Amino acid sequence: MTRPAARQAEPAAQQTPLVIRPALADDAAAMADVFIRAWQQAYPGVVPDAVLAALDHDRTARWLAELIARRTEGSTDVGEQSGRVIGFVRYGSQPGDRATGYVFGLYVDPGAAGQGAGRALLRHAEQRLAEDGCETVALHVFAANERARRLYTRAGFRPDGGTRMEPEYQATEVRLVKVLSSPAES
Repeated sequence: MTRPAARQAEPAAQQTPLVIRPALADDAAAMADVFIRAWQQAYPGVVPDAVLAALDHDRTARWLAELIARRTEGSTDVGEQSGRVIGFVRYGSQPGDRATGYVFGLYVDPGAAGQGAGRALLRHAEQRLAEDGCETVALHVFAANERARRLYTRAGFRPDGGTRMEPEYQATEVRLVKVLSSPAES
C-alpha cells in the first residue's frame, strides 16, 4: 500500500498549516526538545521530580533516532509548522494483534499546545491505523494528566478499565480505547 509522503492539516486556530510527515533521523534532536519540554510542562506532580530532572536531551534524541530507524516496530510521524517540528506521534499495531492499533506516544511542544496540532496528529495516526486494517486503537495516559485525558475523550477514546504502572515513572496510567472508522467511512 502506497501512502502519501506528507499531508497538511490546518487546525482552525492556526494561521500556518501543520504538515504531517514521516519522521527522519535528522528530526530526533527537535523531537527530543518537544518531548522534554512537554514532559517538564505536563508532568510535575504526576511523576517524581527526579524523573523530570533526569531527562537528558542527547540520550532522548538517541532513543528517538533508534525508534525512527526501527520502522518495523511502528511509525513515527512529525507535525511541522513553518519548517519547525512542533509535535510527533508514534503508533502501530499491538504486538500479536493486527486488528488493534496502539498510540505509543503523542507529544506537542507546550508553546504550540491548544492550537489543534495534537488533535491533527492523533487523527492522522487513527487514519493510518484504519488504513492498515486496525479496527480499534488503544493508548495509555497518566491518570493525573487531565489535559491529555480531555483531548482523548473529545476524540472518542474511553477507559476500558485497564491500568498499568511502569516502575520508572511511578505513576498510574489508564488504558483508553476507541473503535476506528474504516477508511471508506472517514
